[in-house]
Amino acid sequence: MTKSRAVADYIEKELPYQLLMRLNDNSRLSLRKLGRELNISYHVIAAKLKELEEKYKLFYTLDIDTDKLGFAEGRLITIKFEKMPEIDFIKGLFAKDIFVQDAYLAQGDFDLVMYVVGLTQRDFQKWQFNLRIKLSAYGPFVKYSTINSMPTGLLHIRNELIEKSQVLSPTEKRILCLLNQNSRMRLSELVKAAHTTQMKAIYIIKKLKNIGIIKRFSVLAQETDKKVLSAYGALIFPSESHNKLALEFQKELISEDLHEATNDYDLIVNTNGTYDIFFICSFKDGDIFAKRGPSMLQKLWAEERPKIDQAILTACEVGKWPFILNHYKWAEEKVKEISREQPVD
Repeated sequence: MTKSRAVADYIEKELPYQLLMRLNDNSRLSLRKLGRELNISYHVIAAKLKELEEKYKLFYTLDIDTDKLGFAEGRLITIKFEKMPEIDFIKGLFAKDIFVQDAYLAQGDFDLVMYVVGLTQRDFQKWQFNLRIKLSAYGPFVKYSTINSMPTGLLHIRNELIEKSQVLSPTEKRILCLLNQNSRMRLSELVKAAHTTQMKAIYIIKKLKNIGIIKRFSVLAQETDKKVLSAYGALIFPSESHNKLALEFQKELISEDLHEATNDYDLIVNTNGTYDIFFICSFKDGDIFAKRGPSMLQKLWAEERPKIDQAILTACEVGKWPFILNHYKWAEEKVKEISREQPVD
């Protein structure tokens, strides 16, 4: 293969993966810095990124620590209806509710998945009871779990919730909201839109990073070339072998380095409540879904007898899809950590 052909092949097949991996970790990287890191010209980087933005409808946003923003922990809710409501009714109901950050329609063991943030335990009990009243004509069966951690992926939060934060000044809120809607916004545009100075904007961004409200500048894909979008939650019966089983699951996740634009497992959330763990995934086809979906969990976690609710996702009615490449870094590091402590067969 000639050098020019090798470069063209790299640009076509490898560069998209490398670009998305870096933007997932820091979406504010400049085109020139990306070019230097990848040893590719600025113009090629610009053209390829534009292509990716159009193909996957990239949405540049923030990974935000809602606890540090002053809100109670988030919750995942699934609802199964006896009679499915009209889509416009669902969208209208949740679009006006600042506590509902994301809502996905589904078909299977549940009809709706929701990410809810900002309610204390007492307020949440009242909120979910009122929700069930509003949906009473459709026979809702509601399950909910509190989020402990999010090893893989991020769930977008709405600016309407950020505006309710009591720990930020008005200017800090404006800057956080602007970056939440476009984390690659140029500094000059940010300064103008936030009605502030460049020095103050830089100071606020650094402050929000240093105190942990902004965990990272990132990106989400709103379209994917994968055909099967799914969600499933698992309840297990923990055994003494739990850590070993978790390690096997992590090893399985990183066993296939496919260099795809979006991961199979876009979101992995550890929870308390109805589920011990919840997933949102996207698979190329039904065969891959069968191999790496719930059946993989049933096989790897058989000792802990997982009870799994699963459904195919059909639409995002509120918020954003959580699809993006994030390299399973947490799983790779965990495998290395445990392997250093004791050899794994």
